[in-house]
Amino acid sequence: MLYTYQDGTELPIQRDFIQDLKNYVECLEKILPLENQIMELKDLEKDQGALFERKMAVLSSFKENLIHHCIPINMDEESAALLSPCIQEIIDVCDKFIRKTHETYETEVYSMKRDSGAQIKFKEIEIIKILNPFLISSVYGVKRVYDLSYHESFGGMLYCYSSGLQFNYKLNFMDERLTVQKLFGDLSLPVMATTGLFNKEHKPRVLSLAEFMILSIQYDDLYNFSMELENKKKIIRIVRKNGNFSIFDDGRDITADPDLAVLIEEAMLQEIPKKIVEYIRKNVASFELTEISIDGDDAISNNLIFDCMKIIATQYGSIVSECLKKSPIKSEISIKVHMEDGTRSEKYISTAELYSSLANIGGDGLEIASLIGADIESEEKSSGKNKYFIV
Repeated sequence: MLYTYQDGTELPIQRDFIQDLKNYVECLEKILPLENQIMELKDLEKDQGALFERKMAVLSSFKENLIHHCIPINMDEESAALLSPCIQEIIDVCDKFIRKTHETYETEVYSMKRDSGAQIKFKEIEIIKILNPFLISSVYGVKRVYDLSYHESFGGMLYCYSSGLQFNYKLNFMDERLTVQKLFGDLSLPVMATTGLFNKEHKPRVLSLAEFMILSIQYDDLYNFSMELENKKKIIRIVRKNGNFSIFDDGRDITADPDLAVLIEEAMLQEIPKKIVEYIRKNVASFELTEISIDGDDAISNNLIFDCMKIIATQYGSIVSECLKKSPIKSEISIKVHMEDGTRSEKYISTAELYSSLANIGGDGLEIASLIGADIESEEKSSGKNKYFIV
């Protein structure tokens, strides 16, 4: 399947961009009200906390003024001794009331924070659930880093980076244990083996790794990754850094040994990163969004989800702009879909429909419309009204 603009030029991302655009708007419609509600709850917490502090400050000030007025200046010793028990009793009553009021307010504030905290947590989980299927597939230009390992079952983390935006996924795979045979098929490497019954000699031999278990995979890209393989006797480590391979047999660098390096099949090594990516794509059983951040700041706890969506809107905006340039109908964002059997179809959404959907969200939606380029038609209509003056 091939996705192109209307003039036949391939889209920079081979995805159904129109569907991604619709999914994006749907996400916005759901998550922005939730984030706004979270911010309102947090503001309420701050307001209640500030109110509590103000009330306690009023009581403390009252107590200080009371003491000041109860002890006249230049009082003689006899008068002071006479009034001292009375003054102390007044102070005790005042302290008792302040403590009781403090306890009451603390209980009220704690109860309020507990309830609002539960609501905030629920809404944050809802935001993550909504974004879970969207971010993993519909953010463009993403650098994906995988950190996979075997701990009772095979799984790990996917770290995604794009324009200051980072989101992480926990991945679970169909295989509880992963063998080299399952991942690569036939994979063999030269190792130094001891031969001879009486006269021990070390000679190179080719070892099949088919039954080795995959212990871990750290994958950045085709030219940078590492993996560890294990059987009952040894651990093999394969590392590629900046396109150069290093292979270690229990710490011994095979690639640095001329007798062993010559036996390495370079074509077989080149297939390893492709096989890793292919396995991941076909065998992820489930994925769970665990974290979203912007420039290192937690986007959930810091209420930066709207900022995340603006970054994605900017990415989409460049494609929308090209769609409008290459389309004969300037009021439609459209693409062509070329099927493998030769059939073709078109998918589109009008800028008016997109703008209307975003405008219904409110001010935030209008800002997104501007970033995406969906407000072009409305701006043209607005400017067009001033072009002609009829007498």
